[in-house]
This record gives sequence, C-alpha cells and structure tokens, in this order.
Amino acid sequence: MYTFSVENKYGESLELTHNDNYVVKSIEGLDPPDNILNLSRIAGDDGSVFNSAYTDNRTITITLAVNEPAEANRIKLYRYFKAKMPLRVFYKNGERDVYIDGYVQSMPISFFAKKQIVQIVIVCPRPFFKGRFENVTDFSTVDALFEFPFSIESPIPFSDMDADDTAVVENDGDVETGALITISTIGAVTNPKIINSQTNEYFQIDDTFASGDVIILNTTKKEKSVVKVSDGVTTSLVGKINYGSTWLQLVPGSNVFYVTASVGAANLVTSFEVVNLFEGV
Repeated sequence: MYTFSVENKYGESLELTHNDNYVVKSIEGLDPPDNILNLSRIAGDDGSVFNSAYTDNRTITITLAVNEPAEANRIKLYRYFKAKMPLRVFYKNGERDVYIDGYVQSMPISFFAKKQIVQIVIVCPRPFFKGRFENVTDFSTVDALFEFPFSIESPIPFSDMDADDTAVVENDGDVETGALITISTIGAVTNPKIINSQTNEYFQIDDTFASGDVIILNTTKKEKSVVKVSDGVTTSLVGKINYGSTWLQLVPGSNVFYVTASVGAANLVTSFEVVNLFEGV
C-alpha cells in the first residue's frame, strides 16, 4: 500500500491515491534515476576509459483516469499541475516517507475518450528523493541538577550543559549528502574546526568568536554556505575558510565527527541536521 500526493506553489495539497475523483493507472520514475557516463575510446584498444559520471534529472510520469463528473474533476487538476510551475511530490510506502521537488513539463489529456486519461509529466532537477524527517545530532548534553526535597541558602544551577566534542552522525539514506551544521559559542572561541575522524577531512574557520555567536554551515551540494549570526546580524564567513578545508559530506551509515578549536574548544555547542537522500522508493 502506498500514498501519493502533491503540493502546489500555494501550499495546497491533493492526494491522488484514495481519491474517488481519480484512478491512478501508473506512476513512472520512482526507481533510481538514469546516470550519464562520460567515456573515451582509445584507438586500437578494446573498450573505453571512464572519465566521469553524473545523475540525470528525474522524470516522474503520472497516468490518471478521471471519474465522473469528468469535466469538474479534470479542471481541479489544473489548480495543482500548472505548466512550468514548481510542485512538491510526496510518496509514502511501508519503508519510506519521502518527497521531491520538480516542475510540471506537460499534461496531455484524452478529452474525447470514453474514459478521460490524463498524463502528467514532472521533471525534477534534483534527482534524489528527500526524507520528510531530518536526523538531528547534538554534540552536547544537559544534566539535570534540580532535586527534591528542596531548600536553598545560596544560588545553585538547575542544570548543567556538558559540551561533547565527538559524536556519531547517521546518514540513513542511500546517497552521500551534506549537513546543516550549527555551532553556538558559550564563551570566546578562536578557529573552530570540524573533523571527520574517519577520513581526516576538516572544515575550519580562521576567525575569533564571542560568547553568543552562532555559526551556520551548510555543506549540501548546490546550497553551500557559511555565515555568522551575532546580535541579529548575519555575516558571510566564506573569506575566513581555512585553506585545505572540505565541505564535509556524510556517507551512508555512521559518520564520526570531532569538534575542536585553537582556543576555547570547550565553548562550542554543535548540532548536525541531516536530510536523508534516496535513489528510489
């Protein structure tokens, strides 16, 4: 059993499964997308040489039968499947709950058939499905210190935050992906650095930060950025990236990261937010 629905640019949703107005005949393009291989041939040699590869756009084709009243139900589709307009597609089965963003390419309709058939073609430039729920890993813990029975003669803390410099970050998807990394400072910090303990790749910012500053690092492909938020002001840190830094990626499975700094490593509170990517459903 599965559910298939769409959301238009206005945030309006339409479920096509379990809908008395339509019958879903087929949905193509839910499997892993095609890949383009760049190969070179050498004169006199058998076969070819692999140079590079990339994953092509995903095309999702939905074929629907329109139930009576056919005209009214067909026209309802125009509200959601607008030509060249953005669209979010949701798919859920027993194992996966995912979505993907695309654009409506075409919607041919058999107007004069005994049973009207609509075919909707959606092109998705980012070919991988995204999990609807993120994995969030915090590099800190809060220890409760408040106990009963309670009496107090001098101020005491109700809780204590212990910064943890190492954590395992899970990528539950099929595909290598980036992360949204947030670093908050609870004291002065110089040159914060995030290290992948398994590959020794790192990302370092050569700058000094005061207590209360927040560093937001996005290593997702086509979304890469790093900024500082201080007193409500956002400043780009691209010019402060240490030479040799890598926009850290997470392989499928467990990834171990270590957070440190030249000065004030204990003042870093870090979290990783990971959106799982899937080749198919």
